[in-house]
Amino acid sequence: MKKRIMAWVLALCMGVPVCAGAAQEQEVYGYPTEDALRKLPKTVTRGDFLEALASASGEDVSDSAWIDMEEYFTDGVEASDEVKWTFAKWILNGAAQDGEKAVLRLDDLITRQEAAALLGRYLDYRYTALPAGCGTGSPDPYNIAEWAQNGVSKCWMYGVIDMSDESNVSYPDGTTSSALDFRPNDLVAGSEAAQWIANANALDMSAVAAPEKPGFADALIRAVDAEGNWSLSPYSIRMCLAMLANGTKGETQRELLDALQIEDLEAFNQTVKEQLATYDGYARIMSLETANSLWINQSWFDGAGEFLPDYAREMDEYFRAVVEEVTNADSVERVNAWADEKTHGKIPTILTEDNREFVTALINAVYFKAAWEKEFSPAHTEKADFTNADGTAGTVDMMHQTDVFGYYSTPGVEALRMDYRKYAVDNWEGDNWKYFRDADFSMYLIKADDELDVQNLLDNAEFTYSDVRVSIPRFKVEYGAPLDEALQALGVRTAYEPEKADLTAMLDPSELPARQHFLDTVVHKTYVAVDEKGTEAAAVTAAMDGAGAALPSRPELVRTFTADEPFWFVIRDNANGEILFVGRYETAN
Repeated sequence: MKKRIMAWVLALCMGVPVCAGAAQEQEVYGYPTEDALRKLPKTVTRGDFLEALASASGEDVSDSAWIDMEEYFTDGVEASDEVKWTFAKWILNGAAQDGEKAVLRLDDLITRQEAAALLGRYLDYRYTALPAGCGTGSPDPYNIAEWAQNGVSKCWMYGVIDMSDESNVSYPDGTTSSALDFRPNDLVAGSEAAQWIANANALDMSAVAAPEKPGFADALIRAVDAEGNWSLSPYSIRMCLAMLANGTKGETQRELLDALQIEDLEAFNQTVKEQLATYDGYARIMSLETANSLWINQSWFDGAGEFLPDYAREMDEYFRAVVEEVTNADSVERVNAWADEKTHGKIPTILTEDNREFVTALINAVYFKAAWEKEFSPAHTEKADFTNADGTAGTVDMMHQTDVFGYYSTPGVEALRMDYRKYAVDNWEGDNWKYFRDADFSMYLIKADDELDVQNLLDNAEFTYSDVRVSIPRFKVEYGAPLDEALQALGVRTAYEPEKADLTAMLDPSELPARQHFLDTVVHKTYVAVDEKGTEAAAVTAAMDGAGAALPSRPELVRTFTADEPFWFVIRDNANGEILFVGRYETAN
């Protein structure tokens, strides 16, 4: 009879950008651009342009109705909500200088440089990161006001505003220039304004280039190809399979290490040892518990089976793995009880009756629980609509708060970073508290138009800390699946072949009736729950063997991040880039 082994897991390089082209038929963040712009008149006033830009953004402008424009402008009494929103977001602050009020002049026809300045500030508001653009040449600076030059440059760089290619621009002193002719003081026609605003909302480029080779977490996500609400723990899976790799030799080991992207197994083992010790030191501020175990089924060995001493010793030294003995009579119950204990009841079962006769099992369990640095008030949580991935409407308990958070946006991607608390307080009124400077854990919520390389994004994106109005659902995701097809897609094949698998660094296969010891299945289960207080997550992985006037300056922004549509979530150790958990929430439950 062939004997099996079972493993269980509980658990800026730039590409060539594409400039925005005609985009009036394109939907931007779910809002048809043409609908927002078709009402523009043939000649466009400053008020027309601001209203169109606000409408095309797709954001709710009604929350700006409270703004008293008379505080800043002598003629701001009749400003619409759209105009107020635009000024509140990225123009209003600094409008009044030395106690003087500016003139709004909403009825003045807008010039090209005024429009470019507004669009430049809009790009600054919408995106925290833009790549090197695709403009060629450079705009003619003649007669472009200093306050408009930054906006003109952005509009040129990203193809937002067309510029005529004049090879001989003439200047009053008789000289000429080959620069692009921007014509800053020309008036803007309605068709031009509509196209420019559409272009600004339809940039098709990213500040984060795709890597030549995806990282382990990204490769794993692609291989698993999960649907619906799901989560994985790359950290748990990698640790469990690294224990398996330590018990293999030859081609079996090479395939495992290639899939896990481990170049030096001894160095990786040492890193695990140090990482576990580091996580122990954070016990006062969070629970980040990693447990490993090696199970041998004595029913196959007449009670005399054992892991090779060197293997058991190294797994104890580096992974803190304990050795447990079971029989066919109690294998499922014992392993499940261990998983239940190590995940604090969040994953009570990992084995089923089909797994009862495993030969050996390697199991990793991860439990994570941490409080937000900035908690949400339950009083502000309310029922809200959520657009599911299939387009149907759902309802969630939406949590709200406005505070300083990490924010990142580039065309097609919007991300929020929410940090976990890194201080422990026993007595606020005394000195009995401790700050853990090296603890740097965050949850990231990411909205993306297309497929996303999460690990690559977070390794390269620079988050800007500013005021953000956050609305995210309270949610829970439980997921479980075998990983065998995914691992084989990543190149792990020999370990599954009874005639070829080499696990002789783990135990002596001659002790087995068929003298064969191979990988039977890898199973993974996760649990992630997010609420007003913080996050609780658990994972188990098991690998089993068997056998005009200058426009006012840009304000301090209050950005908005609303997770009312499918989003990615990631729990990450920022100190080393380790992705503890990753998943997607697609359907309100």
